[in-house]
Amino acid sequence: MRRSLPVALMFGLLSVTLAACTSTSVDDGEGDVLLVEGYGAEYQQLFEETIAKPFTEKTGIRIQYTAGGSASEQYAAIRASKGNPGFDVAVMTSMELYQGGIDKLLAEVTPEQVPNLANLPPKLREHTYRAGAIQEVQQVVLMYDRKAFAQPPTSWNVMWEPRYRSGTLVFNPANVLGVYAMLNAAELDGGGIDDTAPGFSRIAELAKHALATPQASAEAVPFMQKGTATAFPYFDGRAAIYARTTNYDYTVPREGTYALLGALGIPVGAAHKEAAYSFVDYWLSADVQRRWALAYNVGPAITGLDFPAEFAAKHITTPEQLERTRIADAAKVMRNRTAWGQQWAEAVR
Repeated sequence: MRRSLPVALMFGLLSVTLAACTSTSVDDGEGDVLLVEGYGAEYQQLFEETIAKPFTEKTGIRIQYTAGGSASEQYAAIRASKGNPGFDVAVMTSMELYQGGIDKLLAEVTPEQVPNLANLPPKLREHTYRAGAIQEVQQVVLMYDRKAFAQPPTSWNVMWEPRYRSGTLVFNPANVLGVYAMLNAAELDGGGIDDTAPGFSRIAELAKHALATPQASAEAVPFMQKGTATAFPYFDGRAAIYARTTNYDYTVPREGTYALLGALGIPVGAAHKEAAYSFVDYWLSADVQRRWALAYNVGPAITGLDFPAEFAAKHITTPEQLERTRIADAAKVMRNRTAWGQQWAEAVR
């Protein structure tokens, strides 16, 4: 088995420099500013165009955006600083909301502070843990090479087929994609989140032949550009980007899949809480939800919005699609993730 590519984290700083006029955040000498930390690369550019600039135009609050690492790394900064990391809003996942609620390091978020939170379906509301908001729904899809498949594959099992397994990617559970891929693998043989042994057995088998064992989703890109990957798990947001720029496409197999819930959290020590609540409420408004979903190729957190048929077929946009999609128990994931990482390392060595 070949070694995985080294992880490359992109760090940068983006400032949206429009004038400010509200009193909900603190003057930095150039106007009022809300400090937001999130992901880099294409996410940063889309955030600026789709969220930051329109928010500033509407409210007068400038956004200073910092591109950090993964959601777990951003929460680690919140924990290390005891809830005062120097930013006001963090882009993360429901897993970090759960941990932030347990640690009491994320500010409480309720419909009183964020009225649009009431519009989230109950299935998503229960995964906010009163510690933040869900702003998008991604799903784990099967990315496949169009040249290798005459028709879209219909089962996760194709990754273990001899003619495809040498081009598969086995993601490390240090990245949440690896967690969901392991759970999907476990369920193929009757296991699941309470019985992951079948998943690690499948990982051990696949790792003998796999193309690579990435630790970050960005590491899959060179394999798609070179056309050496055959089929592998991916999130639909990035999958849609590379379906347009490479010879790959994506599908949800018949066995179903897991959802990744994108979230917004406010550290308890945030200096600009009122502006932060306004920002979260803005992102949950129907028009912004639709705009962001189309820009980032993800499902909205609010169902019932109107989308083109082609988009709706590829992403979670309806109550029925959401109901069919599994959401992992955050408590079990957070409790077992370190052990799963160790088991994964044993399986792929």
